[in-house]
Amino acid sequence: MLRASAVRRNLAVATMSKRALAAEYAVRGKIAIRANEIEAELAKGGDAAKQFGFSSLIKLNTGNPQNHEQKPWTFPHQVCALLEAPELLENGTAAQVFPADVVERAKYVQKQTAGQLGGYTATKGFGFIRKAIAEFIEKRDNASVGSTLRSVDPEDIFLSNGASGSVTPLLTGLVDSAKDGVMIPIPQYPLYTAQLALLGGTVVPYYLDEAKAWAFTVDELEQAYAKAKDSGVTPHAFVLINPGNPTGQVLDRSVLEQIVDWAHKRQLLIISDEVYQENIYAAGKKFHSMREVALTAKGNIPHEVQVASLHTVSKGMIGECGRRGGYMELLNVPHDARAQIEKLCALQLSPNNWGQLMTYFMVARPQPGDASYESFNAEYNHIFEGLKERATLLVDSLNALPGVTCNEIEGALYAFPSLHLPEKYKQQAVARGEAPDFAWCMGLLEEQGVVTVPGSGFRQVEGTNHVRLTILPPKHEMADVTTRITNYHKKLMAEFA
Repeated sequence: MLRASAVRRNLAVATMSKRALAAEYAVRGKIAIRANEIEAELAKGGDAAKQFGFSSLIKLNTGNPQNHEQKPWTFPHQVCALLEAPELLENGTAAQVFPADVVERAKYVQKQTAGQLGGYTATKGFGFIRKAIAEFIEKRDNASVGSTLRSVDPEDIFLSNGASGSVTPLLTGLVDSAKDGVMIPIPQYPLYTAQLALLGGTVVPYYLDEAKAWAFTVDELEQAYAKAKDSGVTPHAFVLINPGNPTGQVLDRSVLEQIVDWAHKRQLLIISDEVYQENIYAAGKKFHSMREVALTAKGNIPHEVQVASLHTVSKGMIGECGRRGGYMELLNVPHDARAQIEKLCALQLSPNNWGQLMTYFMVARPQPGDASYESFNAEYNHIFEGLKERATLLVDSLNALPGVTCNEIEGALYAFPSLHLPEKYKQQAVARGEAPDFAWCMGLLEEQGVVTVPGSGFRQVEGTNHVRLTILPPKHEMADVTTRITNYHKKLMAEFA
Protein backbone atom coordinates (compact mmCIF):
# COMPACT_ATOMS: atom_id res chain seq x y z
CA MET A 1 0.00 0.00 0.00
CA LEU A 2 1.33 3.42 -0.94
CA ARG A 3 1.97 5.94 1.78
CA ALA A 4 -0.17 9.07 1.57
CA SER A 5 2.89 11.21 0.90
CA ALA A 6 3.72 9.10 -2.14
CA VAL A 7 0.31 9.36 -3.76
CA ARG A 8 0.39 11.45 -6.93
CA ARG A 9 -2.52 13.85 -7.18
CA ASN A 10 -3.24 14.93 -10.72
CA LEU A 11 -5.57 17.75 -9.68
CA ALA A 12 -3.01 19.73 -7.74
CA VAL A 13 -1.29 23.01 -8.55
CA ALA A 14 2.00 21.22 -9.18
CA THR A 15 0.44 19.00 -11.85
CA MET A 16 -2.22 21.26 -13.34
CA SER A 17 -2.09 22.68 -16.83
CA LYS A 18 0.35 25.56 -17.09
CA ARG A 19 -2.14 27.30 -19.36
CA ALA A 20 -4.82 27.08 -16.68
CA LEU A 21 -2.44 28.54 -14.11
CA ALA A 22 -1.48 31.36 -16.47
CA ALA A 23 -5.11 32.42 -16.99
CA GLU A 24 -6.10 35.31 -14.71
CA TYR A 25 -9.40 37.11 -14.21
CA ALA A 26 -8.79 40.03 -11.88
CA VAL A 27 -12.46 41.03 -11.61
CA ARG A 28 -12.99 37.95 -9.44
CA GLY A 29 -9.40 37.59 -8.27
CA LYS A 30 -7.69 37.80 -4.89
CA ILE A 31 -9.39 41.00 -3.78
CA ALA A 32 -12.85 39.63 -4.58
CA ILE A 33 -11.99 36.41 -2.74
CA ARG A 34 -10.86 38.38 0.32
CA ALA A 35 -14.06 40.44 0.10
CA ASN A 36 -16.10 37.23 0.28
CA GLU A 37 -14.19 36.21 3.41
CA ILE A 38 -14.83 39.56 5.07
CA GLU A 39 -18.51 39.45 4.11
CA ALA A 40 -18.83 36.01 5.69
CA GLU A 41 -17.29 37.33 8.92
CA LEU A 42 -19.61 40.33 8.97
CA ALA A 43 -22.61 38.03 8.50
CA LYS A 44 -21.75 36.27 11.75
CA GLY A 45 -22.47 39.47 13.67
CA GLY A 46 -20.94 39.94 17.10
CA ASP A 47 -17.91 42.22 17.12
CA ALA A 48 -17.14 41.77 13.41
CA ALA A 49 -18.29 45.24 12.37
CA LYS A 50 -16.31 46.82 15.20
CA GLN A 51 -13.26 44.75 14.31
CA PHE A 52 -13.33 45.79 10.64
CA GLY A 53 -14.51 49.34 11.18
CA PHE A 54 -17.47 48.97 8.81
CA SER A 55 -20.67 46.93 8.82
CA SER A 56 -21.07 46.28 5.10
CA LEU A 57 -19.11 46.11 1.86
CA ILE A 58 -19.60 48.36 -1.14
CA LYS A 59 -18.85 46.27 -4.22
CA LEU A 60 -17.50 48.37 -7.04
CA ASN A 61 -15.61 45.52 -8.71
CA THR A 62 -18.24 44.18 -11.11
CA GLY A 63 -20.78 45.64 -13.52
CA ASN A 64 -23.63 43.87 -11.73
CA PRO A 65 -26.57 46.31 -11.86
CA GLN A 66 -29.17 44.48 -9.80
CA ASN A 67 -26.70 44.09 -6.93
CA HIS A 68 -26.88 47.88 -6.69
CA GLU A 69 -30.65 48.28 -6.46
CA GLN A 70 -31.27 48.62 -10.20
CA LYS A 71 -34.84 47.42 -10.64
CA PRO A 72 -35.44 44.76 -13.31
CA TRP A 73 -37.61 45.74 -16.25
CA THR A 74 -41.20 44.85 -15.39
CA PHE A 75 -42.33 43.74 -18.85
CA PRO A 76 -39.95 40.78 -19.43
CA HIS A 77 -40.38 39.53 -15.89
CA GLN A 78 -44.15 39.56 -16.20
CA VAL A 79 -43.96 37.61 -19.46
CA CYS A 80 -41.53 35.14 -17.90
CA ALA A 81 -43.85 34.71 -14.92
CA LEU A 82 -46.63 33.60 -17.26
CA LEU A 83 -44.29 31.29 -19.14
CA GLU A 84 -43.31 29.67 -15.86
CA ALA A 85 -46.98 29.32 -14.85
CA PRO A 86 -48.79 28.66 -18.16
CA GLU A 87 -51.94 27.62 -16.33
CA LEU A 88 -52.54 31.33 -15.73
CA LEU A 89 -52.81 31.78 -19.48
CA GLU A 90 -55.08 28.78 -19.84
CA ASN A 91 -57.58 29.60 -17.07
CA GLY A 92 -57.89 33.31 -17.90
CA THR A 93 -56.28 34.61 -14.71
CA ALA A 94 -53.47 36.29 -16.64
CA ALA A 95 -55.83 38.60 -18.50
CA GLN A 96 -57.23 39.83 -15.17
CA VAL A 97 -53.83 40.58 -13.65
CA PHE A 98 -51.38 41.51 -16.42
CA PRO A 99 -51.40 44.13 -19.21
CA ALA A 100 -52.76 42.92 -22.54
CA ASP A 101 -49.40 43.09 -24.33
CA VAL A 102 -47.78 40.95 -21.63
CA VAL A 103 -50.41 38.26 -22.11
CA GLU A 104 -50.15 38.50 -25.89
CA ARG A 105 -46.34 38.23 -25.80
CA ALA A 106 -46.42 35.26 -23.43
CA LYS A 107 -48.80 33.41 -25.75
CA TYR A 108 -46.56 34.20 -28.71
CA VAL A 109 -43.43 32.89 -26.97
CA GLN A 110 -45.32 29.83 -25.76
CA LYS A 111 -46.33 29.06 -29.34
CA GLN A 112 -42.82 29.64 -30.72
CA THR A 113 -41.23 27.39 -28.11
CA ALA A 114 -43.99 24.77 -28.17
CA GLY A 115 -44.20 25.32 -24.42
CA GLN A 116 -40.93 23.42 -23.93
CA LEU A 117 -38.75 25.93 -22.12
CA GLY A 118 -37.03 23.24 -20.08
CA GLY A 119 -35.49 21.45 -23.05
CA TYR A 120 -32.48 21.95 -25.27
CA THR A 121 -32.76 24.28 -28.23
CA ALA A 122 -30.83 24.41 -31.48
CA THR A 123 -27.15 25.16 -30.92
CA LYS A 124 -27.62 28.73 -32.16
CA GLY A 125 -30.73 29.21 -30.07
CA PHE A 126 -34.42 29.70 -30.83
CA GLY A 127 -35.07 30.70 -34.44
CA PHE A 128 -37.69 33.31 -33.61
CA ILE A 129 -35.26 35.06 -31.26
CA ARG A 130 -32.48 35.10 -33.85
CA LYS A 131 -34.97 36.61 -36.32
CA ALA A 132 -35.89 39.30 -33.76
CA ILE A 133 -32.20 40.07 -33.21
CA ALA A 134 -31.67 40.39 -36.96
CA GLU A 135 -34.54 42.89 -37.13
CA PHE A 136 -33.14 44.81 -34.15
CA ILE A 137 -29.69 45.09 -35.77
CA GLU A 138 -31.13 46.21 -39.10
CA LYS A 139 -33.34 48.84 -37.47
CA ARG A 140 -30.48 50.17 -35.32
CA ASP A 141 -27.96 50.46 -38.14
CA ASN A 142 -30.37 51.70 -40.79
CA ALA A 143 -31.52 54.45 -38.43
CA SER A 144 -27.93 55.42 -37.72
CA VAL A 145 -26.98 55.91 -41.36
CA GLY A 146 -30.38 57.00 -42.65
CA SER A 147 -30.55 54.38 -45.37
CA THR A 148 -31.14 50.66 -45.86
CA LEU A 149 -28.08 48.48 -45.40
CA ARG A 150 -27.64 44.81 -46.23
CA SER A 151 -30.14 42.65 -44.36
CA VAL A 152 -29.02 40.39 -41.53
CA ASP A 153 -29.19 36.63 -42.04
CA PRO A 154 -30.50 35.01 -38.81
CA GLU A 155 -28.17 32.10 -39.59
CA ASP A 156 -25.26 34.45 -38.86
CA ILE A 157 -26.55 34.98 -35.32
CA PHE A 158 -25.51 32.77 -32.40
CA LEU A 159 -27.26 33.14 -29.06
CA SER A 160 -24.92 32.55 -26.14
CA ASN A 161 -24.57 32.52 -22.37
CA GLY A 162 -23.69 36.20 -22.14
CA ALA A 163 -21.31 37.78 -24.63
CA SER A 164 -18.55 35.78 -22.91
CA GLY A 165 -20.15 32.59 -24.20
CA SER A 166 -19.34 33.64 -27.76
CA VAL A 167 -15.72 34.60 -27.09
CA THR A 168 -14.62 31.06 -26.22
CA PRO A 169 -15.67 29.29 -29.45
CA LEU A 170 -14.60 32.27 -31.53
CA LEU A 171 -11.04 32.37 -30.16
CA THR A 172 -10.87 28.57 -30.14
CA GLY A 173 -11.52 28.66 -33.86
CA LEU A 174 -8.69 31.15 -34.41
CA VAL A 175 -5.85 29.96 -32.18
CA ASP A 176 -3.71 26.86 -32.59
CA SER A 177 -0.42 27.78 -30.89
CA ALA A 178 1.73 30.59 -29.56
CA LYS A 179 2.36 31.60 -33.18
CA ASP A 180 -1.28 32.69 -33.41
CA GLY A 181 -1.99 36.16 -32.06
CA VAL A 182 -4.99 38.32 -31.25
CA MET A 183 -4.65 42.08 -30.95
CA ILE A 184 -6.03 43.26 -27.61
CA PRO A 185 -6.50 46.86 -26.36
CA ILE A 186 -4.53 47.71 -23.24
CA PRO A 187 -6.11 48.35 -20.76
CA GLN A 188 -8.51 45.52 -21.62
CA TYR A 189 -11.29 43.35 -20.26
CA PRO A 190 -9.36 40.33 -18.90
CA LEU A 191 -11.65 37.71 -20.46
CA TYR A 192 -9.71 37.98 -23.70
CA THR A 193 -6.22 37.52 -22.28
CA ALA A 194 -7.42 34.73 -19.99
CA GLN A 195 -8.98 32.83 -22.87
CA LEU A 196 -5.86 33.26 -24.98
CA ALA A 197 -3.77 31.91 -22.12
CA LEU A 198 -5.97 28.80 -21.97
CA LEU A 199 -5.64 28.29 -25.72
CA GLY A 200 -1.89 28.88 -25.78
CA GLY A 201 -2.22 31.86 -28.11
CA THR A 202 -0.33 35.14 -27.94
CA VAL A 203 -1.65 38.50 -26.86
CA VAL A 204 -0.63 41.24 -29.27
CA PRO A 205 -1.17 44.41 -27.24
CA TYR A 206 -2.03 47.82 -28.62
CA TYR A 207 -2.05 50.66 -26.12
CA LEU A 208 -4.77 53.22 -25.52
CA ASP A 209 -3.50 56.74 -24.82
CA GLU A 210 -4.84 57.97 -21.47
CA ALA A 211 -3.67 61.54 -22.12
CA LYS A 212 -5.89 61.61 -25.22
CA ALA A 213 -9.03 60.22 -23.58
CA TRP A 214 -7.94 56.62 -24.24
CA ALA A 215 -7.64 57.13 -28.00
CA PHE A 216 -5.34 55.26 -30.38
CA THR A 217 -4.18 55.66 -33.96
CA VAL A 218 -3.83 53.31 -36.91
CA ASP A 219 -0.07 53.98 -36.85
CA GLU A 220 0.05 52.47 -33.36
CA LEU A 221 -1.94 49.46 -34.55
CA GLU A 222 0.48 48.99 -37.41
CA GLN A 223 3.46 49.14 -35.06
CA ALA A 224 1.91 46.51 -32.78
CA TYR A 225 1.12 44.30 -35.78
CA ALA A 226 4.63 44.63 -37.23
CA LYS A 227 6.24 43.89 -33.87
CA ALA A 228 4.22 40.68 -33.59
CA LYS A 229 5.14 39.56 -37.09
CA ASP A 230 8.81 40.27 -36.43
CA SER A 231 8.64 37.98 -33.39
CA GLY A 232 7.11 35.13 -35.39
CA VAL A 233 3.48 35.71 -34.33
CA THR A 234 0.71 36.11 -36.88
CA PRO A 235 -2.25 38.18 -35.66
CA HIS A 236 -5.58 36.75 -36.82
CA ALA A 237 -8.03 39.06 -35.09
CA PHE A 238 -8.37 42.53 -33.68
CA VAL A 239 -10.47 43.09 -30.53
CA LEU A 240 -12.26 46.41 -30.15
CA ILE A 241 -14.26 47.28 -27.03
CA ASN A 242 -16.59 50.20 -27.73
CA PRO A 243 -17.69 51.80 -25.46
CA GLY A 244 -14.54 50.94 -23.55
CA ASN A 245 -14.14 48.62 -20.59
CA PRO A 246 -12.45 49.57 -18.29
CA THR A 247 -11.66 52.93 -19.89
CA GLY A 248 -15.11 54.36 -20.68
CA GLN A 249 -14.31 56.04 -24.01
CA VAL A 250 -16.75 56.12 -26.95
CA LEU A 251 -15.03 56.00 -30.34
CA ASP A 252 -15.99 58.45 -33.08
CA ARG A 253 -17.14 57.10 -36.41
CA SER A 254 -14.04 58.49 -38.14
CA VAL A 255 -11.84 56.29 -35.92
CA LEU A 256 -13.98 53.22 -36.62
CA GLU A 257 -13.70 53.88 -40.36
CA GLN A 258 -9.90 53.89 -40.12
CA ILE A 259 -9.98 50.64 -38.13
CA VAL A 260 -12.18 48.90 -40.70
CA ASP A 261 -9.92 50.02 -43.56
CA TRP A 262 -6.78 48.92 -41.74
CA ALA A 263 -8.20 45.56 -40.60
CA HIS A 264 -9.32 44.86 -44.16
CA LYS A 265 -5.83 45.54 -45.50
CA ARG A 266 -4.31 43.28 -42.85
CA GLN A 267 -7.03 40.63 -43.37
CA LEU A 268 -7.94 40.57 -39.69
CA LEU A 269 -11.23 39.47 -38.17
CA ILE A 270 -12.64 42.35 -36.13
CA ILE A 271 -14.10 41.18 -32.82
CA SER A 272 -16.32 44.10 -31.86
CA ASP A 273 -17.34 44.00 -28.20
CA GLU A 274 -20.40 46.25 -28.13
CA VAL A 275 -22.04 45.24 -24.86
CA TYR A 276 -22.22 48.85 -23.58
CA GLN A 277 -23.79 50.28 -26.73
CA GLU A 278 -26.70 51.83 -24.81
CA ASN A 279 -24.50 53.21 -22.01
CA ILE A 280 -23.42 56.49 -23.59
CA TYR A 281 -23.54 59.66 -21.48
CA ALA A 282 -21.16 62.25 -22.97
CA ALA A 283 -22.64 65.08 -25.00
CA GLY A 284 -21.99 64.71 -28.71
CA LYS A 285 -21.10 61.02 -28.48
CA LYS A 286 -23.01 58.36 -30.37
CA PHE A 287 -22.70 54.60 -30.74
CA HIS A 288 -21.84 53.28 -34.19
CA SER A 289 -21.73 49.54 -34.66
CA MET A 290 -18.79 48.01 -36.44
CA ARG A 291 -21.24 46.33 -38.80
CA GLU A 292 -22.69 49.71 -39.79
CA VAL A 293 -19.24 51.16 -40.46
CA ALA A 294 -18.09 48.11 -42.41
CA LEU A 295 -21.16 48.05 -44.64
CA THR A 296 -20.84 51.74 -45.51
CA ALA A 297 -17.11 51.59 -46.30
CA LYS A 298 -15.77 52.07 -49.83
CA GLY A 299 -14.65 49.51 -52.36
CA ASN A 300 -14.83 45.80 -51.57
CA ILE A 301 -14.73 46.28 -47.81
CA PRO A 302 -18.49 45.77 -47.24
CA HIS A 303 -18.24 42.32 -48.85
CA GLU A 304 -14.83 41.24 -47.55
CA VAL A 305 -13.98 42.55 -44.08
CA GLN A 306 -14.98 40.05 -41.40
CA VAL A 307 -16.68 41.18 -38.21
CA ALA A 308 -17.92 39.31 -35.15
CA SER A 309 -20.16 41.61 -33.09
CA LEU A 310 -21.01 40.83 -29.45
CA HIS A 311 -23.92 42.01 -27.30
CA THR A 312 -25.42 40.96 -23.95
CA VAL A 313 -28.31 41.43 -21.53
CA SER A 314 -25.84 41.91 -18.67
CA LYS A 315 -25.26 45.61 -19.30
CA GLY A 316 -27.19 48.45 -20.96
CA MET A 317 -30.39 49.41 -19.15
CA ILE A 318 -31.54 45.80 -18.80
CA GLY A 319 -28.75 44.66 -16.43
CA GLU A 320 -29.68 40.97 -16.25
CA CYS A 321 -26.20 39.56 -15.54
CA GLY A 322 -27.44 36.41 -13.86
CA ARG A 323 -29.64 35.46 -16.79
CA ARG A 324 -26.52 34.87 -18.91
CA GLY A 325 -27.97 35.95 -22.23
CA GLY A 326 -26.28 37.44 -25.27
CA TYR A 327 -25.53 36.99 -28.94
CA MET A 328 -22.84 37.10 -31.60
CA GLU A 329 -23.43 38.20 -35.19
CA LEU A 330 -20.97 37.20 -37.92
CA LEU A 331 -20.41 39.33 -41.02
CA ASN A 332 -18.75 38.02 -44.21
CA VAL A 333 -17.83 34.68 -42.64
CA PRO A 334 -18.06 31.79 -45.18
CA HIS A 335 -20.70 29.14 -44.52
CA ASP A 336 -18.14 26.39 -43.96
CA ALA A 337 -16.28 28.46 -41.34
CA ARG A 338 -19.61 29.41 -39.72
CA ALA A 339 -20.43 25.71 -39.49
CA GLN A 340 -17.17 25.08 -37.64
CA ILE A 341 -18.01 27.81 -35.11
CA GLU A 342 -21.43 26.22 -34.68
CA LYS A 343 -19.72 22.88 -34.03
CA LEU A 344 -17.60 24.47 -31.28
CA CYS A 345 -20.71 26.06 -29.76
CA ALA A 346 -22.40 22.64 -29.85
CA LEU A 347 -19.88 21.39 -27.29
CA GLN A 348 -22.00 23.33 -24.78
CA LEU A 349 -25.17 21.86 -26.36
CA SER A 350 -27.29 25.04 -26.36
CA PRO A 351 -27.46 28.41 -24.61
CA ASN A 352 -29.74 28.55 -21.58
CA ASN A 353 -33.35 29.24 -22.47
CA TRP A 354 -34.06 32.02 -19.99
CA GLY A 355 -30.98 33.90 -21.12
CA GLN A 356 -32.22 33.54 -24.69
CA LEU A 357 -35.62 34.91 -23.70
CA MET A 358 -34.10 37.90 -21.90
CA THR A 359 -32.07 38.63 -25.03
CA TYR A 360 -35.32 38.52 -26.97
CA PHE A 361 -36.92 41.05 -24.63
CA MET A 362 -33.85 43.30 -24.93
CA VAL A 363 -34.28 43.53 -28.71
CA ALA A 364 -38.11 43.25 -28.93
CA ARG A 365 -39.38 45.80 -26.43
CA PRO A 366 -42.84 47.27 -25.91
CA GLN A 367 -43.65 49.73 -28.69
CA PRO A 368 -45.72 52.94 -28.73
CA GLY A 369 -49.38 52.00 -28.38
CA ASP A 370 -48.66 48.85 -26.36
CA ALA A 371 -50.18 48.70 -22.90
CA SER A 372 -46.76 48.45 -21.25
CA TYR A 373 -44.96 51.06 -23.33
CA GLU A 374 -45.33 54.08 -21.07
CA SER A 375 -44.24 52.26 -17.92
CA PHE A 376 -41.39 50.54 -19.78
CA ASN A 377 -40.17 53.84 -21.19
CA ALA A 378 -40.26 55.43 -17.72
CA GLU A 379 -38.22 52.57 -16.25
CA TYR A 380 -35.66 52.79 -19.05
CA ASN A 381 -35.20 56.55 -18.76
CA HIS A 382 -34.96 56.42 -14.96
CA ILE A 383 -32.11 53.92 -15.15
CA PHE A 384 -30.27 55.82 -17.89
CA GLU A 385 -30.51 59.24 -16.23
CA GLY A 386 -29.33 57.80 -12.93
CA LEU A 387 -26.25 56.21 -14.53
CA LYS A 388 -25.46 59.40 -16.42
CA GLU A 389 -25.64 61.49 -13.24
CA ARG A 390 -23.50 59.08 -11.23
CA ALA A 391 -20.86 58.92 -13.97
CA THR A 392 -20.25 62.64 -13.45
CA LEU A 393 -20.44 62.44 -9.65
CA LEU A 394 -17.84 59.67 -9.43
CA VAL A 395 -15.35 61.33 -11.80
CA ASP A 396 -15.65 64.66 -9.98
CA SER A 397 -15.05 63.05 -6.59
CA LEU A 398 -12.02 61.11 -7.85
CA ASN A 399 -10.44 64.16 -9.47
CA ALA A 400 -10.78 66.00 -6.15
CA LEU A 401 -8.38 63.54 -4.49
CA PRO A 402 -4.64 64.31 -4.29
CA GLY A 403 -2.62 62.29 -6.76
CA VAL A 404 -5.67 60.97 -8.65
CA THR A 405 -6.67 61.88 -12.21
CA CYS A 406 -9.67 60.46 -14.04
CA ASN A 407 -10.90 60.93 -17.59
CA GLU A 408 -14.55 61.59 -18.31
CA ILE A 409 -16.77 58.50 -18.40
CA GLU A 410 -18.16 58.89 -21.91
CA GLY A 411 -19.84 55.51 -21.79
CA ALA A 412 -19.99 52.03 -20.23
CA LEU A 413 -20.17 51.54 -16.44
CA TYR A 414 -16.72 52.33 -15.02
CA ALA A 415 -14.23 54.95 -13.95
CA PHE A 416 -10.57 54.06 -14.49
CA PRO A 417 -8.57 56.70 -12.63
CA SER A 418 -4.79 56.91 -12.54
CA LEU A 419 -3.19 56.65 -9.09
CA HIS A 420 -0.03 58.74 -8.69
CA LEU A 421 1.23 57.03 -5.55
CA PRO A 422 4.22 58.00 -3.36
CA GLU A 423 7.49 56.32 -4.31
CA LYS A 424 7.96 54.86 -0.83
CA TYR A 425 4.52 53.27 -0.95
CA LYS A 426 5.20 51.74 -4.37
CA GLN A 427 8.59 50.44 -3.29
CA GLN A 428 7.14 48.74 -0.23
CA ALA A 429 4.40 47.10 -2.32
CA VAL A 430 6.89 45.78 -4.86
CA ALA A 431 9.11 44.47 -2.05
CA ARG A 432 6.11 42.41 -0.87
CA GLY A 433 5.64 41.06 -4.39
CA GLU A 434 2.54 43.17 -5.02
CA ALA A 435 1.65 45.61 -7.77
CA PRO A 436 1.21 49.05 -6.14
CA ASP A 437 -2.36 49.41 -7.35
CA PHE A 438 -3.17 45.93 -6.04
CA ALA A 439 -1.85 47.00 -2.64
CA TRP A 440 -3.97 50.18 -2.81
CA CYS A 441 -7.12 48.20 -3.63
CA MET A 442 -6.50 45.60 -0.94
CA GLY A 443 -5.93 48.34 1.61
CA LEU A 444 -9.16 50.06 0.59
CA LEU A 445 -11.01 46.79 1.12
CA GLU A 446 -9.44 45.99 4.49
CA GLU A 447 -9.76 49.51 5.92
CA GLN A 448 -12.99 50.81 4.34
CA GLY A 449 -14.84 47.81 2.95
CA VAL A 450 -14.82 49.04 -0.66
CA VAL A 451 -14.22 46.36 -3.30
CA THR A 452 -12.44 47.49 -6.49
CA VAL A 453 -10.20 46.01 -9.18
CA PRO A 454 -6.55 47.07 -9.62
CA GLY A 455 -5.55 48.40 -13.01
CA SER A 456 -2.76 45.83 -13.18
CA GLY A 457 -5.51 43.22 -13.61
CA PHE A 458 -6.46 44.87 -16.91
CA ARG A 459 -2.84 45.42 -17.99
CA GLN A 460 -1.58 48.97 -18.36
CA VAL A 461 1.41 51.02 -19.46
CA GLU A 462 4.41 49.94 -17.39
CA GLY A 463 5.00 52.18 -14.40
CA THR A 464 1.39 53.39 -14.18
CA ASN A 465 -1.21 52.44 -11.59
CA HIS A 466 -4.99 52.48 -11.92
CA VAL A 467 -8.17 51.21 -10.31
CA ARG A 468 -11.51 50.31 -11.87
CA LEU A 469 -14.71 51.32 -10.07
CA THR A 470 -18.28 50.95 -11.25
CA ILE A 471 -20.79 53.80 -11.30
CA LEU A 472 -23.65 51.44 -10.37
CA PRO A 473 -24.23 52.25 -6.66
CA PRO A 474 -27.41 54.34 -6.27
CA LYS A 475 -26.99 58.04 -5.62
CA HIS A 476 -27.73 57.75 -1.90
CA GLU A 477 -24.87 55.23 -1.60
CA MET A 478 -22.44 57.17 -3.79
CA ALA A 479 -21.83 59.67 -0.98
CA ASP A 480 -20.68 56.79 1.23
CA VAL A 481 -18.45 55.53 -1.58
CA THR A 482 -16.83 58.95 -1.88
CA THR A 483 -16.35 59.30 1.87
CA ARG A 484 -14.74 55.90 2.32
CA ILE A 485 -12.36 56.32 -0.64
CA THR A 486 -11.45 59.87 0.38
CA ASN A 487 -10.69 58.89 3.99
CA TYR A 488 -8.54 55.96 2.90
CA HIS A 489 -6.61 57.75 0.16
CA LYS A 490 -5.91 60.94 2.10
CA LYS A 491 -4.65 58.91 5.07
CA LEU A 492 -2.35 56.91 2.78
CA MET A 493 -0.97 60.01 1.05
CA ALA A 494 -0.33 61.74 4.38
CA GLU A 495 1.39 58.66 5.83
CA PHE A 496 3.78 58.36 2.89
CA ALA A 497 4.28 62.07 2.22
